[in-house]
Amino acid sequence: MGTLKCGNVDFNDPQMANAVRQGIQHVLNDPTNYYALAHANDYYFSTPAGPLTNESGWYVILDGKIPIYVGKAENLDNRLNTQNGSRDQFANPQRSSDIERNFIKKYTELGIIHNLRVCLIKETALFPNRQLTELDRA
Repeated sequence: MGTLKCGNVDFNDPQMANAVRQGIQHVLNDPTNYYALAHANDYYFSTPAGPLTNESGWYVILDGKIPIYVGKAENLDNRLNTQNGSRDQFANPQRSSDIERNFIKKYTELGIIHNLRVCLIKETALFPNRQLTELDRA
């Protein structure tokens, strides 16, 4: 069995891994962490209820209750609520990443995904006293 490469958080430690799992489950169980997610103007996501937190963390895009994508963001509101952050360079054929988010946008536009929403996991909710590295976040 291999060992995970880690930054400041040792995900190979069973106690740490369990604490992170429990923290994520706590966030997922709290309905206040869920927001409607819209797709508009071909390229952009937005949250109709208004701006989100500017904190860093992760977001889970769902079709109803079914998770279909997990991503990380330095600023959750910018990633999901601004034209620059949510665009994913959808119209850029040179872009090699975030193709999944582009499919989500197209499937929503086509009516294949009906209940688009997002769950936010703030970095401070999981690691309140720890500075994470980019490796930890990934």
